[in-house]
Amino acid sequence: MARKPTVYKRCDCPDQNRPKKDGCSHSWGYNLTNSEGKRTRASIPESVGLTQAQAQAVLDGMTPGAAPEPVEANLTFKQWAGDWLSRRRVKEHSLEKYEIAIRVHLNPRWGRQRLRSIKKAQVEAWVQEMEANESLANSTGEGHWKVFQMVMKDALQNGKITANPTYEVDGPYVGESTSYVFSPDECWAIYDTFPERYRLIPMFGFACGTRQAEAFGVCDDVINWDRNLLNVRRQVLRTKETRYKRILVNRLKTSPRLNSKDTPMPPYLLEAVAEYMERFPPRATETVVWEHRKKIDDCKRSSARALFWTPRDNLLCRNYFNDDLWKPALVKLGIKDEEGNLPTFHDLRHTFISTCLQNGIPEHTVAAWVGDSVEELRRTYSHLLKDHADTHGAVAAGLTSRPKLSLVRNAA
Repeated sequence: MARKPTVYKRCDCPDQNRPKKDGCSHSWGYNLTNSEGKRTRASIPESVGLTQAQAQAVLDGMTPGAAPEPVEANLTFKQWAGDWLSRRRVKEHSLEKYEIAIRVHLNPRWGRQRLRSIKKAQVEAWVQEMEANESLANSTGEGHWKVFQMVMKDALQNGKITANPTYEVDGPYVGESTSYVFSPDECWAIYDTFPERYRLIPMFGFACGTRQAEAFGVCDDVINWDRNLLNVRRQVLRTKETRYKRILVNRLKTSPRLNSKDTPMPPYLLEAVAEYMERFPPRATETVVWEHRKKIDDCKRSSARALFWTPRDNLLCRNYFNDDLWKPALVKLGIKDEEGNLPTFHDLRHTFISTCLQNGIPEHTVAAWVGDSVEELRRTYSHLLKDHADTHGAVAAGLTSRPKLSLVRNAA
């Protein structure tokens, strides 16, 4: 067995006894083995902080005259999270959520810790802390966990860490989400209780499955009266991106790459819209012709005639709608969920999707109507899709059952 060669390491300073404060860079000389099996010498600054094995790896991959890339041993989580956030190309709303999660929750826990020192056991303990924190909602903990995972994965991909401490770590437990499903009587009671100026908005929710901001952005040019279709392609935004001004934007609520979606409109909704437009004529407003990966300020402008306005001639926003219209109507009607909470407008969308799935409409059709992927639909409404075994099980069994003997003989 060949004896392992001795590795020599010495300082390359002209005067090895000179103190470091006098300018010594303390470049250490490594006796390494090159690709031809010959011993060679490589001088690497002490500040780089490489081990013998790392120095050998540098030599193996170095081109002549190239300097090794410094290893940022003292890089903190806060520093790298800020760098990661600056490179995100997502919608402004998502970017704002990431920034809040990092600033308010992740940096207080991990900010000062060196990125390379974060261990898997520490991450597992943190997950348990989140699960034990009764004041932290499960969905909120899951959001913090996802952002932390993305930051650490990015650090690994960029060579800032050698192993991802979140690998094979289960995030905080998130129970199955539940939603309130309105009955037809409740939907129509909400319609009758709402002020006439706004009563069509909840109807778009339970009859077409629109999201709240998409219902606010309905204009007269998106209704196909001949084909009974609603073309959903706009929403009203009031975020940091719009400087908290209400703006009509040609963009769907959650999908920047999906330009529009067509949803069938029932006859009663078409009649209600026609009557509404006679009493409250649509009004022209500026709309942003949004393009993917462009900021709103850089997009072109167009014009559209919106249906819904406040008494002060503003487009609707969720704060005004929820606090002054939606919640008072539910309180008046006494509509609450099993825990005594008021259902949300988004539950109207859940009602539409649930009703469609329970009545046998194919999931890919429902997904196209509401602008979700089939995978997302299956995750959220898996409990309804399981019921299809009872509804269609007998039909499926009959398709593959053994033919009767008499039929086989007649065929012969």
